[in-house]
Amino acid sequence: MKLLATAVLSTVLLGGCASWFGGEQANQPTPLHAIKAEQKLAIKWSEDIGDTSRGGFTPLYRNGNVIVANSEGSIRVLDATSGRTFSRWDLKKTELTGGVAADDGSIYVGTGDGSLLAIDRSNGKARWRQSLTSIALEAPVLVGQVLVVHTNDGRLTGFDVQDGKQLWSVSRSLPQLIVRNTASLSAVGNEALLSGQAGGRLQALRPSNGDVLWDVAVANPRGASELERVTDVVSRPVFDHGQICAAAYQGRVACFDARSGNLMWARELSSSQGLAVDEQRLYATADDGSVWAFDRGTGRNLWKLDDLKYRNVSGPALIGGNVLVVDGEGYAHLINAGDGRLVGRHKVGTDALTAQPVSLGDTVLLQGSSGRLALVSLG
Repeated sequence: MKLLATAVLSTVLLGGCASWFGGEQANQPTPLHAIKAEQKLAIKWSEDIGDTSRGGFTPLYRNGNVIVANSEGSIRVLDATSGRTFSRWDLKKTELTGGVAADDGSIYVGTGDGSLLAIDRSNGKARWRQSLTSIALEAPVLVGQVLVVHTNDGRLTGFDVQDGKQLWSVSRSLPQLIVRNTASLSAVGNEALLSGQAGGRLQALRPSNGDVLWDVAVANPRGASELERVTDVVSRPVFDHGQICAAAYQGRVACFDARSGNLMWARELSSSQGLAVDEQRLYATADDGSVWAFDRGTGRNLWKLDDLKYRNVSGPALIGGNVLVVDGEGYAHLINAGDGRLVGRHKVGTDALTAQPVSLGDTVLLQGSSGRLALVSLG
């Protein structure tokens, strides 16, 4: 679940998840019931990558490799098929705060002192360092030759990947309360950057100069209190076949035309866990742990799974025509994409994930908050 933050002179993280406001009345996790397993799940490999519980850490898949970082300053490159470590760099006395971006020559990562580092992949030394206006819990995003960073003060900044020169910076005022943001940027090729924003907004920007191509409302804040008006887009927007979809905490799931930003459809649903799409359907995990499927063309609700409510369920990932989610006790659940039936289950860890599972087609990458990285496949 996402933590909440108070936006004052600087962003302060509050302990707990989005449901902690329920106090003693918080809903208890739904007990797991026996299912008829129609499809097995298997762990192909598993590696301990160190402490990833204190930031926005997520694995990066690139060219057959998986690149990961941990808060103690360690960066590793692993073979995606075997889990074998190819390269490892330990940045002494450097706290890292989130996942990485990478190209052939460098790895880019944010640090606990509010800096952005470019690490040379040939020797593990810093190519350049740039100061940020705040720390970045979200991994940088590489769009062509521009590296974009989203910092906790709500600012987006673009840097030249070659020398770290700042190219542009845009900011917007933040509400008094915001949801802790660790994954709200997506690249659309080299043409556009999608950015989820506090207040329920979604922006498409031109990566070269930061110009806003369009700015739309996924959901509008509503309610009598500051808490009720928290409506932030804090999971990655998804782009596919000319359509962009996003979800907002205490808001809606909505899909837009990618070129114009015109709304195609929207449905009421509070979600901060992430989305997945295939050719026909959009899948979303609600903040209460229910999993939903919508028709991509019309927004019609196709099915809803309530068996995992209040189990701290991750965002969805696609695997072999099924949908995979992981709950807070480390159980991976396989859901039939067509009708929403639970068709498989496997214990893959002991805790919740640090980020949405990463689909690699017929396998899925999982990163737990205890530092365990695993590749899961259909058995």
